[in-house]
Amino acid sequence: MKHEIGELLIGKVESVKPYALFLVFSDGEKGLLHISEISDSYIRDIEKFGTVGDELKVKVLAIDNHNGFMRVSSKKVPEEESYSTHTNEKRHIPNISKDSFKDLEEHLPQWIEETLKKAKGEN
Repeated sequence: MKHEIGELLIGKVESVKPYALFLVFSDGEKGLLHISEISDSYIRDIEKFGTVGDELKVKVLAIDNHNGFMRVSSKKVPEEESYSTHTNEKRHIPNISKDSFKDLEEHLPQWIEETLKKAKGEN
């Protein structure tokens, strides 16, 4: 079966490397889910997102014309369609921007001060 760029597929993890999950699809085609296409956040352990035998829904980003090998992304799958058997439930890995830390940046000094006061019994 010939796949198309942008197509959503479910692939089974065939092997795991520190930098990528290698997937096989129902028609025998293969693909690479690079760690950078799982999340925009830092990933310390790729096996927290997939291990051998897990199934993941991915989006086709590129297809090698010579061998049909696909480069795929899980972070580009729409949230409402995301799927992974790794956790046996739908999963969405949020993309974190600098704005996401704005509340933390604003409130952290106050929270530290309050915690120190409580620790000293000054409440």
